[in-house]
Amino acid sequence: MNECHLCGQKHLLPLIDFGNHPITKHYLAQPSDQPPVWPVKLFFCDSCGFTQLVDSCPPEVIYDDYVTLSGWKFQPQVEYEIDLTRKLTGLGPDANIIEIGCNDAMFLEELASVGYKNLMGVEPSSDAHALAVGKGFEVVKEFLSPELSSKLVAEHSEFDLLISRQNFEHISDLRGVIQSLNILLKPDGYVLIELPNFQGNLRYKDYGLWEEHVNYFTVDTLRYLLALADIEVIHEEIFVFSGESIFVLGKKVEKVTPSLNYLPSLKKQNQDYAKNWPIFQSALHEYLHNQTKSGKKIAVYGAGARTFCFVNFTNISEYIDVILDDQFEKQGKFMPGGKIPILSSSALYEKGIDIVLLGVNTENEEKVINKHEKWVSKGGQFWSILPPSDLLLPIWKQFSK
Repeated sequence: MNECHLCGQKHLLPLIDFGNHPITKHYLAQPSDQPPVWPVKLFFCDSCGFTQLVDSCPPEVIYDDYVTLSGWKFQPQVEYEIDLTRKLTGLGPDANIIEIGCNDAMFLEELASVGYKNLMGVEPSSDAHALAVGKGFEVVKEFLSPELSSKLVAEHSEFDLLISRQNFEHISDLRGVIQSLNILLKPDGYVLIELPNFQGNLRYKDYGLWEEHVNYFTVDTLRYLLALADIEVIHEEIFVFSGESIFVLGKKVEKVTPSLNYLPSLKKQNQDYAKNWPIFQSALHEYLHNQTKSGKKIAVYGAGARTFCFVNFTNISEYIDVILDDQFEKQGKFMPGGKIPILSSSALYEKGIDIVLLGVNTENEEKVINKHEKWVSKGGQFWSILPPSDLLLPIWKQFSK
């Protein structure tokens, strides 16, 4: 029987079985390729209220090479996060700082640019690690663990600031994370944490999860994790990035008492989310079927993980003619699972596309639409499939709150 990633109890309630799917960032060279598939099963812990995937793809398979690097993404929140970091009491240029899952060291670069000197990272993926080291940073190529944490403290002393941006949602051993936080942080040390907000998925009935994200945090469950490490939240907010994200600053203190007051409400929200899944899937199929039956040609714009998972989980590949993406590295390949070709956005005109389902993050939609004003002026329609966009397909109206 599986144990909860966060609390270790075995009171896991099944929510949704999305089926077996390939790793979405492992693009196919040919549609005939047959990559391995892994189960994507969502569960809820009745002991601590944590939502999670179980029996998913092993991290050694996913993170051999990361493929999709931080430098590829538009991250408007970075400057703001660094401004808040610089205001933390006692965190001067000589502060000892570590980033867990630093990817290609984009955030460490930004910290260095404003004067921080003692910066290091932990990154298990070969390609991202090589890029980070190539930028001159000390980066350890390992997965985070209490054993590694003890080794790092022995070599570098405890840290004034630990950073984890879009990382903890990837780590199934959260009890090991809690131990690592206790080992790595100085008394009165700080954490900066950014991760996806599952509360947004619950609110919008957003089923575009990701097989890499084995953990689905809300503000309450993140607070619970930090409390178990005696970290007090001193700042928190929700912002739009890759759906919704949580940004938290915390401080290591002597004692924090965890609270589970949120558990009954969160359980009901998760159960409603699961109950609406087959209804949502049926409504989506009916809408797309009617569009294609009337002669409309449909494309998806954006060859990213959330989009691929949404298309695969909802099983709508049959309605999609092409995936459009203007990142050269993705073009000429095929979507894992649905095996739809990935082409540049010029195919919008060449293939006579009538409807585009936007599979880009909300913060990037305007840029895409403005680029294709000519297509829109001739009757082309943009709709989004990724909340919290204002352009969501009409079927969302019956599910969103």
